[in-house]
Amino acid sequence: MRPIIRATALCLLALAPMPAAAQAPVVMMCRITDESGTGWVPEFIMLTRQTSGPHQGRIEVFDPILKDLLGRPIPAQVTADDARARSYGWALAGVRNRSGQRTERLDYRLTVSKRDGSAQVEATALGYDNVMTGSGVCGSPGGG
Repeated sequence: MRPIIRATALCLLALAPMPAAAQAPVVMMCRITDESGTGWVPEFIMLTRQTSGPHQGRIEVFDPILKDLLGRPIPAQVTADDARARSYGWALAGVRNRSGQRTERLDYRLTVSKRDGSAQVEATALGYDNVMTGSGVCGSPGGG
């Protein structure tokens, strides 16, 4: 199949309505700058929410830290939601950084502005006083 014909066919297939059981998840991607310099604030975060099927409503998060440590996404929850912003939270258990420091749990919170998509990330290690931060912007591919 010629490349143009193949691309056209793929575009038409992508635009065709999908049955409710096969609807794609809602995806949000974030570019983040690690302001803490610790390496525990990911430079990229992807959240997905299932829109149909047996896991409808399930939210999962994936980032380079999760890729390195687990190799898969993990569940996330909405922790706050108001007219201005929505926050998501997730946690990692029993993590160790490159210099050998270990914590029983690392709690993450991503807050995204509904007005402009600006984002703030906080990572807090259980047993440590410092809060690692990052900021950036989030959006959905295709504006959805």
